Amino acid sequence: MVADSDFAKTTLTAEGCPACGAGIGAGADVTTTVSGRGYELWFVGAQRETIVNGKLAAALDLRTLADRPHLYGLGPLAQLRGEMTIADSRPALARVGRDGMVKVAQSFDAGVPFFIWTEVPHWIEVPIPAEIRSFGDLEHYVPRAAAAGGLDPEKPLPFLVNGRQDMIEFHILNRIGDAPHDMEMHEKIKVCFELAQADATIVGFHSTRHRGVFTPGDSNIHIHFQTGDNMQSGHIQKLEIGSGATLCLPAV
Repeated sequence: MVADSDFAKTTLTAEGCPACGAGIGAGADVTTTVSGRGYELWFVGAQRETIVNGKLAAALDLRTLADRPHLYGLGPLAQLRGEMTIADSRPALARVGRDGMVKVAQSFDAGVPFFIWTEVPHWIEVPIPAEIRSFGDLEHYVPRAAAAGGLDPEKPLPFLVNGRQDMIEFHILNRIGDAPHDMEMHEKIKVCFELAQADATIVGFHSTRHRGVFTPGDSNIHIHFQTGDNMQSGHIQKLEIGSGATLCLPAV
């Protein structure tokens, strides 16, 4: 169990964002800060508030993060009209185009209703064992590898997976119109895609205590990805990890 003193809460202040679908007033949301060995981590908003209670407006203007070094983050776009992934300060705004295909813009010009981000200046690479191949395998492996590397697996933890993935099944949220949002509607707005033999950086966050906040209600990890050319990106829902892939953890 993590003591309350491990978490510091600070009030988020940001300017209104024309691209966010709503202005963001000073003190509109609270950002929680976590200090770990080798990293700082922040999160704002909560997935359950967005999916269940329809809190779709921006809680954070991503432009406020644009100059942060060694930045990694993920979350949906405001009004659930896309996904955001940041890998080493490179943004990927993924949306579904009119042709039904993935469209990625390398831009911070958007807002997010909930988001988690971290700054990690140095990573260590750990070979992923041959038996770790699925999304579920990865979920169970990350805290074991973290503990072995001197990290506290009970704290919110950033991680990466680098290498060629045999299969990535992912979705991009594509809410159209302004109808009330709930769990049933949330499933309907997921547009799913699949990549095979994709060279990608997977950006992930693990926590045993934040289901429905920044990880899904049924998982301890939340993972997005970027391909090397930044032409494909989104929220991973199924994964087949390729041989030779590595897990990256903050260097202690």
